[in-house]
Amino acid sequence: MSVTRKSKELAGYLRAIKEKLHRVDKWNPRTCAVVNVQEAHVLLSIGPRGHMTMSEIADRLQLSLSSMTAVIDKLENKKFILRSRQAKDRRVIEVTLTNAGRKFYDLVEGAHLKFMTQFLNILSTNEQDILLKLFRKVTANLK
Repeated sequence: MSVTRKSKELAGYLRAIKEKLHRVDKWNPRTCAVVNVQEAHVLLSIGPRGHMTMSEIADRLQLSLSSMTAVIDKLENKKFILRSRQAKDRRVIEVTLTNAGRKFYDLVEGAHLKFMTQFLNILSTNEQDILLKLFRKVTANLK
């Protein structure tokens, strides 16, 4: 099989996983009544880092800064995030999770981890180790 066909096949698998994670967010009764999918993705972006700038979040989620501002406004109104200006450059706006935002992040992340556990459970322990080793190798070049 050619590299191009393999690339297309892999892209299809990754797209299927991404779509399933979107459905996990969209249909989770504990989260969908509180935040929409875009808001959940913002929380998932900020959560592991503790804080991010508006530009970093917009870039990560491939949204315009104006769209990002609207999402951040909603999350701020829900008391999930705090917005502040950086001391060294007042033009830069930094976003941090509040305690409520951290709890909600943990809830959304928990649903993702549950899905990933189900995903991995169809593989043997050895296959899981191989898959993770390959993903580490491939993603090492993404940073």
